[in-house]
Amino acid sequence: SAGSTMRVHIPNGMQPGQKIKVRSPDGKEIVKAIPPRGEWLMDGSRPFFRVQFGPSETPQHSTPTAHEVPPPHRISWRQFYPRASSAYSPPPLGTTPVPYAPLGSPGVPPNGRHKALIIGINYHGTRAQLRGCINDAKSMQNLLRQNGFPDDGSHMLMLTDERGTGGQYQPTKVNIMKALSWLMQDVRKGDVLFFHFSGHGGQVPDKTGHEADGWNETVIPADHDRAGQITDDVLFGTLVYKLPEGARLTALMDMCHSGTGLDLPFDYNVDTRRWKDDINPAHSAGDVCLFSGCEDSQTSADVQSGGRAGGAMTMAFTKAYQTAGMCTYHEFLTNVKKQLRKKRHSQRPQLTSSQKFDANSRIFSLGYLSSSGGIPSTIESNHNPKIGRTKNRNVRPGRQGMEDMFGFGGGNTGNVIMAGVGAALLADAFF
Repeated sequence: SAGSTMRVHIPNGMQPGQKIKVRSPDGKEIVKAIPPRGEWLMDGSRPFFRVQFGPSETPQHSTPTAHEVPPPHRISWRQFYPRASSAYSPPPLGTTPVPYAPLGSPGVPPNGRHKALIIGINYHGTRAQLRGCINDAKSMQNLLRQNGFPDDGSHMLMLTDERGTGGQYQPTKVNIMKALSWLMQDVRKGDVLFFHFSGHGGQVPDKTGHEADGWNETVIPADHDRAGQITDDVLFGTLVYKLPEGARLTALMDMCHSGTGLDLPFDYNVDTRRWKDDINPAHSAGDVCLFSGCEDSQTSADVQSGGRAGGAMTMAFTKAYQTAGMCTYHEFLTNVKKQLRKKRHSQRPQLTSSQKFDANSRIFSLGYLSSSGGIPSTIESNHNPKIGRTKNRNVRPGRQGMEDMFGFGGGNTGNVIMAGVGAALLADAFF
């Protein structure tokens, strides 16, 4: 007969390896050892593990069955690129009521599908040339490969300005916009996505009155001098707002001014262990978390480590993930900060999210399966009653007239902050 799967909640204070009695579907009691923490799941703040009962009544850790997993992504970047549009369609104005679950509700189990977009830009031949961003992209590609992300044209895409890279793999503004759309193509409930950007970041005055500091954060494409920048409003509308409920996107942005780089409404304070709400929040239904290299007002470092150039945040992120094992979001962010302090970097990494959750108990994982074969992290359900932008207070735009590091402004700030991975672009000089 077919087996069945059930949740077994772990009582407070019990540890991996301790025995717990499990009652099978036919009423029999079976003694089961609590698995390693890396295989624990979270139901709100309550840890549990899954047990599968087969005809022999022997419990086993469950994995997705064939009928539970949607087919793999089949549209490759080469197929998508010729017919894709780079035009941006913003979300509708105002807010829209949507179904939501209260905080602490059970999460959504991942379906086993992964998809990733990785971008690294060194800006070869410019005054703003960097050394480590392409290395960052390759490091992240390797880390994702090790954590369940297939490295093929339908599931992973990397754009870099490395010499010899084909035209459709260059990180121009048009290609980045198309790539963002590719990442969201055919995304459904249970999918796990990853977005990584390493390069220059900047700020332009926010003329909508939404941003708390008066500035829109931006990513800087390779052809910024002709095509301009990509603002956090565009990233929110293209990635965050379009992510369906029950899908997860983890992002890492290693650039200057990246703190609120996706315009997510909740900012985690690692000292108070609480979330701070944005004054003019932009809500969405999907589960999005951004690890950013610094606060909005800070720059990020392009450094050398072991003879290899790279962004300080990407290096700290990968080192923390490789050494910390399975840990909570709070523990992981703390480990990233510790890695940066070891190298004496002053930048303060940030964690922002589209959903509030208990960062002290929710397990952080890049992919669906951990290296030990467990299922370390579920997908957060939607807790937002409305999606869209709420304007509670009008904020004056950031002060204009400041120069940019590329030397196109009236001053000479470039040689002061060239060490930043995303050295400060403090004016809308490219628009």
